[in-house]
Amino acid sequence: MDRALGVTDVTLESPAGRILDGVNLAVSSGEIVALVGENGSGKTMTLRSVAGLEPRASGRIRFMSEDITDLSPERRVRRGISYCPSEGNVFPRMSVRENLATGAALLPGDLDEGIRDVYEMFPSLERLSTRRASSLSGGEQQVLALARAITVSPELLLLDEFSLGLSQVVLSRMAGVVREINASGVTVLFVEQNLRLAADLSDRDYYMYEGRVVDEDVLRP
Repeated sequence: MDRALGVTDVTLESPAGRILDGVNLAVSSGEIVALVGENGSGKTMTLRSVAGLEPRASGRIRFMSEDITDLSPERRVRRGISYCPSEGNVFPRMSVRENLATGAALLPGDLDEGIRDVYEMFPSLERLSTRRASSLSGGEQQVLALARAITVSPELLLLDEFSLGLSQVVLSRMAGVVREINASGVTVLFVEQNLRLAADLSDRDYYMYEGRVVDEDVLRP
């Protein structure tokens, strides 16, 4: 199986100290891989580093055999990487449709067609299309954030704790949508505190501790 993502010895510094300390991981094309570990272990910062949102101190990142270490976040999106953060992931004053349009507009093509495709996967959002994002429930905002992340037709989807604030019913639907997205050919790397969900959804997992990957497949029986 071809490698979609390779993270090699990535180190990230902050004024308070080292956040990532030589992170190494690999994700093959078509996989769903989970990053698990305690709060503060570096999971989210690993995703943000792959998305190009954090200045690394050292290390390399390869995507689809291309070194993307020095690419801007915008160029990584155009290359096929989409990041969905767990918080601050929608524009609250914009409508649902306007939020989706900000994602779809990043790539060439028919904007309306791209949004219609998303509505087919998330029919509830079409009913809410004129509502401001700030008026949505926490769960609805998470659904909108995921939908916005896939409007760019990614090859690699980075999901940061998409289960936050979701009821069990909505969570089950969201997990099913992630599987559908993956089945369409999108590779997924996600961070999750819900270990049962992470085990059920992922093909493999990496366990992080104090800014390093220290174990693999800890969720497997």
